[in-house]
Amino acid sequence: MANLMRICAYSVHIVRRKNITIREDQAEWVEENHLNLSSFVREQLDELIE
Repeated sequence: MANLMRICAYSVHIVRRKNITIREDQAEWVEENHLNLSSFVREQLDELIE
């Protein structure tokens, strides 16, 4: 029987929840366009941080 070696890489991310407030018209637009608001905010923050 051959010996098998399993290599696993784990990435640990600490996630913090934050609440944001948007206007009703913005909420409707987000819903109509099926936008994941959390992903959108994270991507925008990453761009600003770079």
